[in-house]
Amino acid sequence: MITRPPASSQPSGSFWPALVVLALTLGCASTPSSRGLHQFDYFSEIGLGGEDDAWYPKVVEWQSRARREGTRLPSTERSLRSAEFSGQLQNSMSAFRNSERRELARRITDWSQRIARSHYRFDPGSNAAEYDRWPTVGELLANNGDDCDGLDLIAYQLLREFGFPPDQLFRAVVRRNRDQANHMVTLWFEDPEDPWILDATGAVSVKFRRVSELEGWTPTKVFNERQQFTVSKRATGQPVAHNE
Repeated sequence: MITRPPASSQPSGSFWPALVVLALTLGCASTPSSRGLHQFDYFSEIGLGGEDDAWYPKVVEWQSRARREGTRLPSTERSLRSAEFSGQLQNSMSAFRNSERRELARRITDWSQRIARSHYRFDPGSNAAEYDRWPTVGELLANNGDDCDGLDLIAYQLLREFGFPPDQLFRAVVRRNRDQANHMVTLWFEDPEDPWILDATGAVSVKFRRVSELEGWTPTKVFNERQQFTVSKRATGQPVAHNE
């Protein structure tokens, strides 16, 4: 319950309105100046050699080591020994990253299937090559839709834009075993032996799942902007990619 302060503590007469006006006036007047005090130019040019910058050599030294290391820990004896004691941090970060990536890929699958319904364009089905021209991402967006050959790019492109490792992302042609029909999906090779399937149209799978969980379909081709591979079967039945 909100109670009024004692009457003796309330300003009396015309003093109270004047006090309110003064407070509002001071508040409004101080806003621009206080905002101006916190303006920064974050990307000012550094003088030649950074002689006047005490941090310059330390940053340069760190940059050099970071570029050599890349995004993976160096396989040095020291790092291997320390991993026995402090590898928990790396393992925890990796587990969290992988868990979040899988959840994001699952959400991308669901969203792609919802949006693809509104942008499906029927393929005339002619044998002529021009009627089955696979669009690029730019062409898909310019045409505002396509069949599975183009709509697959929704999931593929979103994975790339969200920073999934490029060398783990491939488009794939999968063949339906009962009638040899073909379909396009995206494969995320988090596990090189058993990739995840993202099917933007849901023809193969409406769920985010692995190839090993897929029934009735066989991957036959994987590719990206720079590489393409055919898919054969190992003696155990596991698919493995080979260079063409």
